[in-house]
Amino acid sequence: MNIKKMNKGLNFLREKYDAAKGEIELKDGHCYVGAVPLLPGRMERKIVELKKMTENGTLEGVSTLRFASFAPKGTDIKAMLAKELDLAAYLGASDVVRVMAVDSGNAINVLAKLANDVNVSVEISAALPKGEAPYDRHEIIAKRGVACDQTVDTHTPHASIRCWNGDGAVEYTDVDTELFGLSYDEIWNVRAAFALLQKRADAKIWKAAWAKATKAAKLAFAADKAKAAKTIKPAKGIDTNQAIKVAEVR
Repeated sequence: MNIKKMNKGLNFLREKYDAAKGEIELKDGHCYVGAVPLLPGRMERKIVELKKMTENGTLEGVSTLRFASFAPKGTDIKAMLAKELDLAAYLGASDVVRVMAVDSGNAINVLAKLANDVNVSVEISAALPKGEAPYDRHEIIAKRGVACDQTVDTHTPHASIRCWNGDGAVEYTDVDTELFGLSYDEIWNVRAAFALLQKRADAKIWKAAWAKATKAAKLAFAADKAKAAKTIKPAKGIDTNQAIKVAEVR
């Protein structure tokens, strides 16, 4: 990720909408604003829409979350898993309390349980060829209704524009008209930072949520070594799975 370009985009949004000062920093491969870890997954438009469906009655009686995330070789699968477990807690509206996993080095399959008895399955792999675009999929199964953030029966994300030249095909997907030119991951990190600076996202909640996610991911790898499920005692205090108010202009 290009932190300089991301901060340029963040400054543009801050000045346009009169938000507080702040900059994005990269620490151990994760983006922060000051001491606050960013949760860009929660800002992705597709996740925002799934969250709405769980809250507005479109989906009734959520029972199972089925997630998958695939990335090129060399990607940190612990960070990938932490992100997916955070999204499971966020979309399931309850904390992860139990994890079991099978780890094969560059891939891990995880079964988890939320405190509200929602079942979660997560497939993580960092085995795609280098240079390949990462891909993820989030499906929610309920008593009434099913929702997914990818088109049914597709295995690769769609691109809004495709160009062919002497070097091969180049794809573009316009997901944010105010941050044109940034990559997909860069855009949502900037949007996450902007949400914090506008105080639409709560720093205390994000700190606590990321601590829970990284702990659950760590215990998943420990469960594989122990060949036994690991239990997580539900944390008392603030609800870390509240919906975030979407920016008025995108």
